[in-house]
Amino acid sequence: MIRHLLLAWALALPGWAGAHGGEDHGDAPAASAVVSAAPRFSTQTDQFELVGVLEGKVLRIYLDRYGSNAPVAKAQIEIERGAWKAVATEVAAAVYTLPAEALSQPGRHALAISVQAGDITDLMDAMLEVGHTGTIGAATQNGHFLRAWAVWSGALALVLTALGLVVLRRRQTSRPRAHL
Repeated sequence: MIRHLLLAWALALPGWAGAHGGEDHGDAPAASAVVSAAPRFSTQTDQFELVGVLEGKVLRIYLDRYGSNAPVAKAQIEIERGAWKAVATEVAAAVYTLPAEALSQPGRHALAISVQAGDITDLMDAMLEVGHTGTIGAATQNGHFLRAWAVWSGALALVLTALGLVVLRRRQTSRPRAHL
C-alpha cells in the first residue's frame, strides 16, 4: 500500500516542477508584438493615408500624405456613420480628435470619411471594429484556470497522500502482531 502511494506521489511530482530562481531552462520564447487594446482603423487613397484610434469616447486621427508620409496639418476631416456625423479638430500638427460616443458601442462601424487639405479633397471609407471592454480574453482565462487547477489538484494529492498514510499507520498498529 505504501509503495502504491509513493509511486502515485512520484508520478505526480514532475507535473509540478518548473523553472524558478532565474535559472536558464532553454531557449527563451520569441518576443511578441505589443498589441494595443484600443480599436483602430486605417485607410488610404492615392492622396492621403489616415489612421484612427478610438480612445474611450474620443477618436484620434493621424493624417499623412500617401506618397511621402509627410504629416498633413490644417485639414478639414468629417466622419459619418449613418445619421451620426462629426467634424475633427486639430490638436497637434497632423493629429485630430473628435467626440465619438456613437462609435464606442461594441460592433462594426462602417465609416465614410471626407478630407480637405488645401485644394485637395478626398473621400475614404473604413471599418472600425469595437469589441466588448472590461472582459478578459479566453486565452487569459484558460491560462489562469489551468494554473489554479494545477495548484488545487496538487494540494488535493498531498492531502489524500497524508490521509492514506495515516489510515495505513492505524491499520498496522491496530493489528495484533504474531510473535515468533
